[in-house]
Amino acid sequence: MLILTADSHLDHALTLDHVRWVLKRFRDREAFFVETVVLPDELPALLCALRGPAVGTAPVPDAEVIMEARNGRDWPSRLMRQGFEIMKRPGHVSWAPLYSGTVTVIGGPAGELPCVLYTAYGGPCAPREPGDPSLTGEALEQAQAFWDEHALCR
Repeated sequence: MLILTADSHLDHALTLDHVRWVLKRFRDREAFFVETVVLPDELPALLCALRGPAVGTAPVPDAEVIMEARNGRDWPSRLMRQGFEIMKRPGHVSWAPLYSGTVTVIGGPAGELPCVLYTAYGGPCAPREPGDPSLTGEALEQAQAFWDEHALCR
């Protein structure tokens, strides 16, 4: 049974209705999972912070990003310099907000609990970031290739 705890990471613009729907939709889970599903019509689309080819935008050049640790991580994330702002410079790519009709949900064991909602966010699943110390070998290479052309809006 998927449950919510104080450690569930829900700061991705989900409404209470989104959270309730996620908990109900994934209530039968009893082990680690990552799944991206379409939101029902009665729920609004979610902001998607990811930019790059996985969401249909151009690759994000290094000039558009800063590297900064986020959410208590010990490694830096590739973040858009301007967040969700639309930049006005001539010839500049607009990184306007994107909305997604999908939600990616990640859950799994935590302590004695068999399945906790770790996080949920709008848009496709993205691989762990290259600085994540749990990544090695081919998984690290794939993460690096993905994050070389993607970034997150702040």
